[in-house]
Amino acid sequence: MTKSMRRKTIGCFTILVLIMGLAGTNSSAAESKVLKLGVPVPLTGPASQWGLSVKCSMESLKRFFNDRGGITVKGQNYKIEMYFADDKYTAAGGRAAVEKLIYTDKVDFLVGAFSAEAISGWAPLATKEKKLAVIGGPVWNPKPEWPYLFRVSASNDERSEALYTLMREKFKCKSVLYVLADDMDGKQVKENALAHAKQRGMEIKDFIMVPPRSTDFYPFLSQALKSNPDYIYCKLPPGSVALVVKQARELGYKGYIANPSSMPGDLEKWQQIAGVEASKGYIGIMVSPEEDSPLGEENIKYFKQDCPNFQVTDLAYSMGPHILLQAIEKAQSLEPEAILNVLRTTEFKSFHKIPVKASGEKTFGIKNHMSVPVSFSMITGKGQVQFLGSFREMTP
Repeated sequence: MTKSMRRKTIGCFTILVLIMGLAGTNSSAAESKVLKLGVPVPLTGPASQWGLSVKCSMESLKRFFNDRGGITVKGQNYKIEMYFADDKYTAAGGRAAVEKLIYTDKVDFLVGAFSAEAISGWAPLATKEKKLAVIGGPVWNPKPEWPYLFRVSASNDERSEALYTLMREKFKCKSVLYVLADDMDGKQVKENALAHAKQRGMEIKDFIMVPPRSTDFYPFLSQALKSNPDYIYCKLPPGSVALVVKQARELGYKGYIANPSSMPGDLEKWQQIAGVEASKGYIGIMVSPEEDSPLGEENIKYFKQDCPNFQVTDLAYSMGPHILLQAIEKAQSLEPEAILNVLRTTEFKSFHKIPVKASGEKTFGIKNHMSVPVSFSMITGKGQVQFLGSFREMTP
């Protein structure tokens, strides 16, 4: 090989190396980053049916979002990853769960939480770390001192108002007996019931406040049921509600039992505790397919593939992460203040056919609430439900 040919060969090789290097640089720039969403929910204990249903839903959502390309912020693509922690449905458990998600898993945002007790344990931490949390709990209410917590769900007031309307108008109920946990959730429900009793126009027979995680409800129910309420408003975790249904029927109660919370996702497993016959007439939140948007219908297909043991109940818990991701893309920022501004000022189309927007500034002193329509269904048999109707209440 001549000296001239060697020079040409070296020159071509150098150019090839430079081209490959540039291509590698462009490839790196085009690579997706990971957006980490932390999900603190009860994975053990009496509320675990709710938590495990939410966990499966979030894992399915991850696939749903990523199959559609994730999200893009300022030219950078992000794929979604979910991280889970057991909040144990307690304040201490909630604090420990979110400490793990923030400091060990290093999540970017928090989603999916719903227990007021657990949220109260970690809300100050989220505020301190400026960690935006889009939650779904109906009993926890937005507060100005916790500006980084934003709720996508009908509040307890909105759900209770919807349930009263249903029971009064469809089932002609005139009286109600409350069975509540003697904790933050139960006390707030009782406070709400007393504050609105006159306008709701229904006689409150009594409030049974039971210790959290109770399993024996006979001593509480045996005396209270003598008042013969038209329906029982039972705001407890799914495992506890199943026992109330079972024991109330065994004591001869034939009226309705209702809970303005999600119907158990693993309904047949829940009915093994309550009893199929005993559970007939139980009313809870479960959406009808008629309420889904086209995008919601696509999401349900994923859910049914990924979560065959669970039924679709409350859309709010899957809408929260979807609305958060929309807000991030619209803000073109991962900064919580920019995202919150979008959440507070934008109408969002998500998995429900009705668009949703923020409200609550007059009621809560901060516009960190986005109500979702409330849909009730009634158990009619083994694994079977009948859709009763949908209600929309807006908190000013």
